Formats: sequence, structure tokens, C-alpha cells
Amino acid sequence: MIKVERIESPTKLTVEKRKELTEEYLMTSNNVWNQDYIKKALLKMSNNKCIFCECRLGEESKYIEVEHFHPKSLYPEEVVDWENLLPICKRCNGLKRDHDTKLVPIINPTLIDPREHLTIKKYRFFSKDELGKKTIGVLSLNDSDRLFLPRVTIGNAISDILDGLGKWVGKIKDNSTIEDQNELICKIRNLLKSCQPDAEYSTICSYALFEDDNYYGIKDFMQEIKIWNDDLVNLEKNCLKYSLIEYKNPKLIV
Repeated sequence: MIKVERIESPTKLTVEKRKELTEEYLMTSNNVWNQDYIKKALLKMSNNKCIFCECRLGEESKYIEVEHFHPKSLYPEEVVDWENLLPICKRCNGLKRDHDTKLVPIINPTLIDPREHLTIKKYRFFSKDELGKKTIGVLSLNDSDRLFLPRVTIGNAISDILDGLGKWVGKIKDNSTIEDQNELICKIRNLLKSCQPDAEYSTICSYALFEDDNYYGIKDFMQEIKIWNDDLVNLEKNCLKYSLIEYKNPKLIV
């Protein structure tokens, strides 16, 4: 889960249109929010990801569902209020159900930075306070089969890549060619790109990357031979703006 900036309401969702759709819902209970222009705008806002678990929407059963942060069953007057709509996957929507977010608040990532209330250790989310605890519980963010095990798989894949790169750097350290250096830049750039806010499971990828000692050994080597360039610096900075890990490593930019 990362902080998401809410974009402007779709131009078609005018005050008059919201009133019309709300009245239709109150009279018929139709899925009035199921509009292409609403769903496209929500997907753009979240970089095509579920607002809560960060899975890529539109793949297999992970198609977008329009989430009413304040549930429509309890607050029908907000059924098409733009500020109340979020992109969500079927799993998270099924778990949140009609949880009353006004009576018992959870994190709305368009309003609250998850880093203030959540952290991640060993691929599990942990709460910093009651709001974080409720969010983990309501959304079952440590669901073993659907979320935790995929996180471990992602983490192991990144660990394997870093382990291989670390060993390779050890072999070329004293005699690296331009080709070697360019390949190393590309591979580290790709890892950092997997941690950017528009990437699927970016929170998990950044955790796996920054918790691995190999990353810092490789970075040290690249800085030593002066190939740790501005592009990599900016990518790392952007990762750190969203990541949930606690930054204690002095080699990270904070």
C-alpha cells in the first residue's frame, strides 16, 4: 500500500450527473458507478493497481471493481462522489464489504500516507497504531495464500538477482569493462524501476531490495567506479518516498 494522489474528477461526472446517478441508485439500486469514464479515471489515478494490495488490475480475476470507501449501503448519498471512489480488486472488495469507515476508520491511501501507520517486516505488514491495526485486519493484508506467499516469491526473486549480481561484481571488480559496467547499470536500474509507485507490488519490491546487503555492496562498487549516476539516484529517492521499511541504513538517501 502506498500514498496515492487523487486526480481531478472525470469531466463527465458533473454535479448534475452525480445528482442524476445518485437519484437513480436510490430508486433502483442499479450499479450507477459502473461507468467506463469513472473506471478509467480510477485506474489512471492508481497506475492500474488495487488501491490497497497493489495487485495489477485487469489480469485474470483481478479486474477493477469500484470501491466506495464509505460503503454505499450505509452512505447511499455518496455513491458517486468522486472523493469516495477507489479502484479495488475483487479480493480486497470482498473483505472490506460494508465495513463502516466513518465509525471505525481505516487508511484511505488518497488521504492518508500509509507509512505513518504501517511498516513491513519479513514480508508481513505491522501496525504502528490503531488505524494501521484496523486496516490490516479489515483488509486481511497478511492473508497467507493470496498475499503473503506471493510477497515471499517476489522477495526471493529479487534476492536471487542481487545474489547473482553480487557474485558477478566480485569477479569483475578489478577488471570491469565498459560492457560490464553498462550491463550492471541496466540491471540495477530495472530493479529500482520495479520499486517505483507505478509498478505492481512496489512496496514489497522496495522492501526486498533495501533489506538486502548485496544491494549496498553493489552500490558501493558502482559509486567507487563512478557509474552510480543521477538516474539511479533519482530512482532510489523515489522508491524511498513510498517504501514502508524503516530506514536505518546510512547508505540510503533519506
